[in-house]
Amino acid sequence: MKAIRNVGRLFTPGHEVRRDVDVLIDGERIAAVVPAGTGRGDDDSFDCRGALVTPGLIDAHTHPVYAAPRLEEVARRAAGASYSEIASLGGGINATVASTRDTPIEVLQEGARSRFSRWLEQGTTTLEAKSGYWLNHTGEIEAVRLMAALSADPSLPRLCVTFLGAHELPAEFRDDRDSFVREVESWSEEAAGAGAQFCDVFCDQGAFSVDEARAILLAGRRAGLGLRIHADEIALTGGSHLAAELGVASADHLLRIGDAEITALKRAGCTATLCPVTALNMGQLPPARSLIERGVPIALGTDHNPGTSGTTSMSLVVYLAVCEFKMTVDEAVTAATWGGARSLQLHDRGLIEDGMLADLTMWDADHEGAFAWEPGLRAMAVWRGGQLVKGSS
Repeated sequence: MKAIRNVGRLFTPGHEVRRDVDVLIDGERIAAVVPAGTGRGDDDSFDCRGALVTPGLIDAHTHPVYAAPRLEEVARRAAGASYSEIASLGGGINATVASTRDTPIEVLQEGARSRFSRWLEQGTTTLEAKSGYWLNHTGEIEAVRLMAALSADPSLPRLCVTFLGAHELPAEFRDDRDSFVREVESWSEEAAGAGAQFCDVFCDQGAFSVDEARAILLAGRRAGLGLRIHADEIALTGGSHLAAELGVASADHLLRIGDAEITALKRAGCTATLCPVTALNMGQLPPARSLIERGVPIALGTDHNPGTSGTTSMSLVVYLAVCEFKMTVDEAVTAATWGGARSLQLHDRGLIEDGMLADLTMWDADHEGAFAWEPGLRAMAVWRGGQLVKGSS
């Protein structure tokens, strides 16, 4: 039995904050939370010295496998170019597809490994990881297989792999959309066999229509995959209503939605995954307060990708959710832990309770209010399944 001792403040969603406690760990799971000094543990204990401990953060939306960031494009956007204008000039997702296809898989794997290590160093113990930068059969399946293999590495965060073959229409299919949609539908079963847990579609203006997205998602469901959707980010095109129709696990971005879409998501029990960094880059915020007040569960994501968000810091995302989305600290930290677990349909993490995975983060603070005070609050120690993977006792 291991013990994480002298936790000054223990934050876990749905419970009153507990002060001055020890967390006892048996194997990979939490055995008990007890008053400080009352629990028995072996010599392998860690003294938190009164610091704040939360569940390990969960990043519910990322695009982590690519060749290089599109930094020139980022600068053009900062100078006033729109997402659609950049895409029309050959930038955007298809620019990353071209460079990623030309990069050896071993190089891409090492780049992804380095990024995943940064997530863990910054307090994230689980993240959703999408394919989507090959847009062909061989590359998309290889990307899923790459991420599934890295997920087994105990020195990295746990990964929940999403097949995103329909991220964009590739250049070679510009004049034959129907054929590409049928191809992506046919890849779902192999993606599931390679280790994907979800199927996702970018359903929006300039990407895939509601009918195209429905066909691809239903193929994913037939293959045994859970469903996610990029919806109503660039324009209000019906993605949120499709999310509700299909009962997807998560509808993401949602920058353009209104009352009707919020009502539909609530009735369907969908989680709304919001990405503050990308929202700020797009110059449009989602209606976070309305979603919360109407009872739609919220998750948060970095949306790490090579074009609009380079961060791997979920503590920065929590800060932005408080400052820009006007979420309370409790709401934002909950969205970054339990909310992320709900978005990913994972029932064994996101809370500090008996029997849950011992995925925990200790912060350089003694109160959760620090998340709203310091952008990118520093993680001092991180445990993955009870093993200390950052910090020293």
